Amino acid sequence: MESRVVTPAFARLWLATFGAFASFGMIVLALPLYAKDELDASSVGVGIAMGAGSVTAVIFSPLSGRIADRRGRRPVVIVGAVGMIACYLVLALTPGMAAVVAIRLAAGAAEATFVVAVYTAVADIAPEVRRGEAMSLVTLASYLGLTIGPVTADLVLGGGRFALVWLVAAGLVVSATASVATLRETRPHTEVAPSAAWLPPRSALGPGLLVLIAMAGFGGFAAFAALYARELGIDRPGLVFALFGGVIVLVRAVGRKLPDALGPERILAVSFVSLAVGLATIGAWQTPAGLIVGTIVFASGQALAYPAAVLLAMNASSTEERAAVVGSVGAFVDVALGLCAVILGGVASVTGYGGSFLVASAIALSGLLAVASLRRSRRIAAVT
Repeated sequence: MESRVVTPAFARLWLATFGAFASFGMIVLALPLYAKDELDASSVGVGIAMGAGSVTAVIFSPLSGRIADRRGRRPVVIVGAVGMIACYLVLALTPGMAAVVAIRLAAGAAEATFVVAVYTAVADIAPEVRRGEAMSLVTLASYLGLTIGPVTADLVLGGGRFALVWLVAAGLVVSATASVATLRETRPHTEVAPSAAWLPPRSALGPGLLVLIAMAGFGGFAAFAALYARELGIDRPGLVFALFGGVIVLVRAVGRKLPDALGPERILAVSFVSLAVGLATIGAWQTPAGLIVGTIVFASGQALAYPAAVLLAMNASSTEERAAVVGSVGAFVDVALGLCAVILGGVASVTGYGGSFLVASAIALSGLLAVASLRRSRRIAAVT
């Protein structure tokens, strides 16, 4: 009989993930609008404001993973949470553009630290044969948070109550921290000491590249979907994020066992096709209907890409480097969100938002080549 995935400890980690990502969902909707409406930022400026946090997250994802492997998951969760709360409270002071970028740099490090520790704790307590399912379920909480967060921000924001949005976001992180503050340490006790290295494990590089390609489109979607929806005449852009997150939740809930059952590489190949088609639909069919249909297809591909990539990396790594692997794969998410927000912002300034989504579609389609290359390298390694 299989061991359970959903336990009291898992439920607490799930709630912490939901609260943290709901707060980030509020930022995703409100920060581009704040930069555009209050600070008069250009499309590139909006991309920089959204992508700044990814710069430090790239560094702190693998770094916090290494620390969590050596010191434990729980203290890393607490440090990350305190940092997030502080950053959101400072945002409530309605700072200028330079300060927003600085705050996002600090928040990126804190957000990465929190997420790496929570995700690794989930992997620690999950049955080995159901680890892909556990990652699908906990990342379901993240996208559910990204669904609720923008809608909440939309309602709280009203005619321009940005400070209140940041305060509510900070409150969500406080509640997330409360759910795991007393959780026992989950780091496995092993005979082998954690690695003394600080660089990302090699086993995370291939899956990390796949994550980067898979998340490139989301970097543009997070930065510009609200502005694009408003341009198309959608008065409540938070509903677009709600649709995106709702589809993710549905696909992950129904297909949570697929990465374990079918294998992560096969799931990733299907995901890349869906991502490319969805983004192309958003970019080419420039109407509210096109945005809605494209978002549904895009979200379907996004749903299982990250859990499959993390499972691929963990299958090739040791227990002693588990947090480092999760953190390193997560760093590629931040590279995608930060770099692609800026790059696609530059594209949008020349071609409009539709053109930026078409470019993101081409990037997603290249993921099929990356999956084929990874398969080939693994076959060669097995033979030799």
